[in-house]
Amino acid sequence: MKHTVIEKVVTINAPVEEVWCVFTDPVKTKQMGGYYDTDWTPGSSFGFRNTAGNRLTNGILLELEPLLLIRHNLLDPDDGTVQAVITYLFRDKEGRTVLTGREVVMRPLEQADFEDAAAGWEFALNAVKELAEKR
Repeated sequence: MKHTVIEKVVTINAPVEEVWCVFTDPVKTKQMGGYYDTDWTPGSSFGFRNTAGNRLTNGILLELEPLLLIRHNLLDPDDGTVQAVITYLFRDKEGRTVLTGREVVMRPLEQADFEDAAAGWEFALNAVKELAEKR
């Protein structure tokens, strides 16, 4: 079976503002091993750099609604084609944050690749949770 959508949800014991900062404040984001290289303007370049400054991903910021949504794509480094669209949704639930991560890939993934990618999402969202809950 081939898959094209990965969606993971985590509830974080921190307000939306704190979880948002994990993504947008480079000081906080670097505690997860890197930072987003963007000016946070839709249509601008969007990538992740490790703490040494090496760019690991490349894309375009597609949509930004402060404290609600970040959507960007991932581009193939060789030909610039869109490989995936990533969406983060931030929802308040009685002072806690429900964070949803969703990836739509442009080419279907085989089961093993899908499971690896889903595990990566679990790891990443749990890292956000851990950092946001430190406050």
